[in-house]
Amino acid sequence: MLREYTVEDLDIINEIGSQIKEDFVNKYDVINIKNRDYEDLFVYVDIDIVKGFIHIEKHIDFIDIINIAVDKNYQREGIGSKLLESIINKYNLRILLEVRESNISALKLYEKFKFKEINRRHKYYGNEDAIVMERSI
Repeated sequence: MLREYTVEDLDIINEIGSQIKEDFVNKYDVINIKNRDYEDLFVYVDIDIVKGFIHIEKHIDFIDIINIAVDKNYQREGIGSKLLESIINKYNLRILLEVRESNISALKLYEKFKFKEINRRHKYYGNEDAIVMERSI
């Protein structure tokens, strides 16, 4: 089940986020997302366990996916697909995101949902490119 995050979810969100980005807690001020009307964060919950989340920024005519993360203990269960599909259905807007070129599993997920590469940010992650992808409505 997908739902908006609550304050009670913050510790697990930060834990899952730290699995994908070492400096997640400092870089993404998730505790204050509720104070910013242009951002949303949704968690995927199964049997009262938060297994993943998706963090987005809302703009007038598109959504920007900031983070999508699934706890390493629950990967390969289709949770990333459920998170992404929920956002696609909820907003029905063009969606943008960026992903490391080495993140093959994420690239496959995005391609499954008809995201297309529209740009590259060369050496964005030090020695690695960021692929900018878009899904049109």
